[in-house]
Amino acid sequence: MPTEPPHPYPPVTSSVAPSPAHLLGRTADLSYFADMRERLTTEGTGIAVLLEGPAGVGKSALLDAAADSARACGIRVLHLAGVESEVALAYSGLHQLLFGLRDGFDRLPQGQRDVLERILSVARAGTPPERFAVSVAVLEALRRTADEGPVLVVIDDVQWIDPASSDVLEFLARRLRGLPVDVLAAVRAGTAHALDRQGLVRRRIETLDEESSAALLRSAHPGLAPGALDRLLLEAGGNPLALLELPTLLTRDQFTGQAPLPLSLPVDERLEALFAPRVRDLPAETLELLLVAALEGTGGLRTIWAAYPGGMEAADSALGPAEETGLVRVDPRSGLMVFRHPLVRSAIVRTSRPRQRRRAHRALARALSREPERQIGHLIAAALGPDAALAEDLERAGQEALRRGSGAVAVTALRRAAELSPEPALRDRRLAHAAFAAAQSGALDITAVLVSDDYWDQASPHDTARAAVAKVYSLLERDGDAAAAHRLLIRMIDGLRKAEQDTDDEEARTSARDVMAELQFLLALVAFYAQRTDLWRDVLGRAGEAPDHVRLCYTALDSPQERALEVHHRIREAFAALPHDVGPRPVTQLSIVSVYYDEASEYRDRWLKIARRSQEGGTFIHWSYGTILLGHEAFFAGRIAEAESLARDGMALAEELGYRLSGFRLASQLALTAAVRGDADTVASITRDILDWSTPRRLGLLQVSAWQARALLALGQRDYETAYHNCSLVSPPGTLPPLNPRAIWSVYDLVEAAVHTGRRADARAHVAMAQRAGLAELSPRLGMLTEAAAALAGPAEQADSSFRRALARRDVHAPFDRARVQLSYGRWLRTHTVDGAASMAGEQLSAALRTLEELDARLWAAAARAELDALAGTPAPRPLTDTGPLTSQELQIAQLAATGLSNKEIGAHLFISPRTVSTHLYNVFPKLGIRSRAALRDALHGISRP
Repeated sequence: MPTEPPHPYPPVTSSVAPSPAHLLGRTADLSYFADMRERLTTEGTGIAVLLEGPAGVGKSALLDAAADSARACGIRVLHLAGVESEVALAYSGLHQLLFGLRDGFDRLPQGQRDVLERILSVARAGTPPERFAVSVAVLEALRRTADEGPVLVVIDDVQWIDPASSDVLEFLARRLRGLPVDVLAAVRAGTAHALDRQGLVRRRIETLDEESSAALLRSAHPGLAPGALDRLLLEAGGNPLALLELPTLLTRDQFTGQAPLPLSLPVDERLEALFAPRVRDLPAETLELLLVAALEGTGGLRTIWAAYPGGMEAADSALGPAEETGLVRVDPRSGLMVFRHPLVRSAIVRTSRPRQRRRAHRALARALSREPERQIGHLIAAALGPDAALAEDLERAGQEALRRGSGAVAVTALRRAAELSPEPALRDRRLAHAAFAAAQSGALDITAVLVSDDYWDQASPHDTARAAVAKVYSLLERDGDAAAAHRLLIRMIDGLRKAEQDTDDEEARTSARDVMAELQFLLALVAFYAQRTDLWRDVLGRAGEAPDHVRLCYTALDSPQERALEVHHRIREAFAALPHDVGPRPVTQLSIVSVYYDEASEYRDRWLKIARRSQEGGTFIHWSYGTILLGHEAFFAGRIAEAESLARDGMALAEELGYRLSGFRLASQLALTAAVRGDADTVASITRDILDWSTPRRLGLLQVSAWQARALLALGQRDYETAYHNCSLVSPPGTLPPLNPRAIWSVYDLVEAAVHTGRRADARAHVAMAQRAGLAELSPRLGMLTEAAAALAGPAEQADSSFRRALARRDVHAPFDRARVQLSYGRWLRTHTVDGAASMAGEQLSAALRTLEELDARLWAAAARAELDALAGTPAPRPLTDTGPLTSQELQIAQLAATGLSNKEIGAHLFISPRTVSTHLYNVFPKLGIRSRAALRDALHGISRP
């Protein structure tokens, strides 16, 4: 955040009104606000200013003063304030702002009005809309309000604004330029908050100097004895809240100087102690209630009543004295108990005894049995030493938190449960569960600590199997060692099956089946990552007892060519059969395979929910899977920038946590977006890193992803030989290999590359395979691409009708793929004689060019422009370089050849085949008027590299 400039506004001639007593010493701040008003009203452009200072320094009083002055100048003031007890309530802060804007909702477009009404719950119920939609709607409402006159938005206690509202506010703060709207916010120093990331002007609100502090004391507390005044000045340290409150704690004799003041308070507890005497004077039952409320944290009355002995009726009676003293109030609209100041809560907790706090935590844990994420903290705080019952409750809450996607919370709960377990066997079981949760959460270091080498010789088969799941994630993600992960899984599955057969304990058998399902899925996933049929045989040999959705994953990976359509239908049925409240694991497991069958758009909402919940709960594994799936959906839907952003964010977190496999999977997604943009350097760098890591580890899935990105780039470069080479590595012509449903994505790529390199038999074989497999029926996008592939590979007399059928589909929401087909059709029309070919070619090529330019698909757009130029009978414009008669790639190859490199070495350097190098050199020699490589150096003299 930038520091505040000396004074960003020009001076104004009007003077600042004298300060009221509670604003003594704030002349400079009030002058600053006056300058803000002047600029807002005369120049019509606003800024965002953040007041930052410690608790009690007077930030709220300054905001009130700024608001009052703004109203006096005819500026509309909108106000919202963060409330600590409401920070968990989505859009609770924004709700206040929207109430100030609601009289203008009728002037908004219907869609934006609906979004804001849903936030206010005026017209609709249900889940809140996406935050971007909310942000845009609020900005528009604010803009239309500002059309009627300048606006000041005042935000108090930014640190307690709920995250959803914070996202909207930071969106607004970046877009004030040219808008007659000022934002004036206040935040407690040293607290994290969303606006801290923005370019707001920061203004530090300091404590008062001695002169102003004394003036405030005399004004607010006339008759204060000089000696008492001096002591209070020392104790308050210039904090206005302390200056106003400390004198009220004195006895009459102390106030008038007839009796000495109390001993000085510790500096770090001074402000909290302001309220301690008031707290200590309350009845015991009131203190017990306030302690429960203070530890509950959100102010939710339902939870507080449930945790208080005697329930709501007794709590209502105990609440009276606290309300009478003004320490708390009950807000009937929100159903929350609100403390006068956070220092009241601190004072209540600080003045209580440890035994009282533990009792309150236990009561809150019982009241929060259906909210494991919140319950866990209270269970941990209630612990004193080894406690079997408490450990059992923590284990149960941790398991439920993990099922719901809150991995980080689950790790904490399960580790503490293990520490509190008196029995070694239970301790081992809970350590295994903690290790599993840690691996899911991205904490591979914790996983290694929890399942150290000596663990495996002591724990039961069930516990070692659970710990093995955690170990497998470490082997895969950090080491990329699929073979070791496979061996461990086989050993655990076989050992667990034997242990299950040897026991009559039904509970143990149920637990074993749950662990077995996870092991069996991971076994398939390991073979899938490796793309190794030798590992796959072990998977199929142990598939009999796997759950239905896991066996479906086996089928999806095993035979995409023979059973693609069947798998497609079964995936939809499996998703439909999942319970509404199911945890993320089965959804993630099905989604991992469904995306390859082009089901991305169908389940986007599910993936988004998983990604958000897993991110909030700290479950990295499910978050990374969800992010990868959402990235694929965005890529195929043509939202290239979104796919790129998802990949970059995921890569950063994966690198931070040491999840290299996930990081490379996300990197391959970034390589695809770079290929669309024609960014050859990025594609080369990413794919080189992927192949360098994955090839020695035999991780075929990553290799396939790198080849697909290289093929797509080569197609954009019209280097069809290189494209064919990479496509053939993904899947040989006419086949969809086992364990590689990702090859479905490359069907059209291979056919296009094969046709342009004269391999029409390969192209026809691949189209025939796609038709037999029913790929056209999997999705509208694949239907379009399969029909277009048939047009490219089939007889010329059938191409026109096939292209027309491909492009006649209006249910295809894949702009990049559609533009590619339009480009191919336009190119075909330009070179074939059919009725109206020239006109139709122009239409197709122009449509393709518009889409490709919108997507920033530079190479593809250049190809479309070249086809349009050829159609018009004019030569394509030469690049603005002095490369002479050579293309950019020909020049690059020629320069490398001139250094003495062989075709194979040049191909390795540029990631193209030696055959492509040879073809380019065959064209280069006559262009330069030479006959051998020996003449290249002289012939290239004076030609610069573009």
